[in-house]
Amino acid sequence: MSDALILFLPEAAGAEPRWMRVIDAALVQSGTGTNWLAACGITALPDQTRIMLVPPAALVALHWIAHPELPVRQGRAAARIATLASGIAPPDQLFAASCGNDDPARPHIIALASRADMQHWLLWAQHHGLDPDVMVPAALLLPEPDSGFVRGEVSDTVILRGMDMALTDDMALPAMIGDAPIVDISPGLIEGRAIAALDNPPLDLRQGDFAKRVRRSIDRRLVGRIVLWSGLILLMSLLIAVIGIVKNYAEASRLDSDSLAQAQQVLPGASDPVQALAEMEGQLAARGAGGRAFTAPVGALLSAMQDAPGVALTSLSRDPDGMVRATLASAKADDINIVLLALQAAGFTITATPSQDAGGRTLADITVRS
Repeated sequence: MSDALILFLPEAAGAEPRWMRVIDAALVQSGTGTNWLAACGITALPDQTRIMLVPPAALVALHWIAHPELPVRQGRAAARIATLASGIAPPDQLFAASCGNDDPARPHIIALASRADMQHWLLWAQHHGLDPDVMVPAALLLPEPDSGFVRGEVSDTVILRGMDMALTDDMALPAMIGDAPIVDISPGLIEGRAIAALDNPPLDLRQGDFAKRVRRSIDRRLVGRIVLWSGLILLMSLLIAVIGIVKNYAEASRLDSDSLAQAQQVLPGASDPVQALAEMEGQLAARGAGGRAFTAPVGALLSAMQDAPGVALTSLSRDPDGMVRATLASAKADDINIVLLALQAAGFTITATPSQDAGGRTLADITVRS
């Protein structure tokens, strides 16, 4: 069932409001005062109850302004600005709300109220534990006549509504009405229009600065689905990573097995890839080949040169038999001797052939073998 509470606010400060409780679009109870809970035999309004306030007609002025030459949105904005400019109070003390008319040929209905009154009505509702969903001007609960005026009573106030005006009975001057026909509206029709306004208000004052703040509730089912999908994505990512690791490990094991099988053709006694690599490097080094036959002499040569800053390495090569050849250059022969003595002290066999270049520097063509 859909529950709703409609409150008709009085104009006088000390007067009591009139209320209507609606269930499934039907009036079930009504009364006067602020004891609607006790009168309905409940301690609190049900969840999702819609609340509608009907401010007094005398405090909400209605204006009909047409701008058929403008697009709908621009015409609505122009109508609001014109209404604020026509108010007695300064525009910053007034509040203008527009209807949802989307037909540029029809006039825009603009409701004008003071900001102080709007704040007072909302604070009154808040004091009674209410946060209104809709605020509808009382005069718009009367139907729009085809001609002349319709007259009805809303919250002890008699209201006249014409095709382009609405005012209370005490403000309806004879000159404004003339001899136009007046049709009286029954209270039941006004109550029915009030109930219909719960879902389709002709004009809602809760807009702009006074729009209702929507409290976003946590959808536990949505959160649960997000957590579930996040967990599945993490699980799939973990499985993909594990599968990749297993594949890489299997491929590495296969390569190790192939490498060991090939090494066993040369080293039948090899049982481990690391052991086979060490033995093969040793055999190559003994033959003057392999990585060690080059890196060891070159590393020793570069290390020896660190103690002789004046020595430069101008060429470096390696013979097919593993012999490392290099050319050293220095301004003084003694600096080159420092390098050669350091290589001999490191256990390398060296030869050196001295010469001079065109600039007078001492050159030494050397060979280095482990």
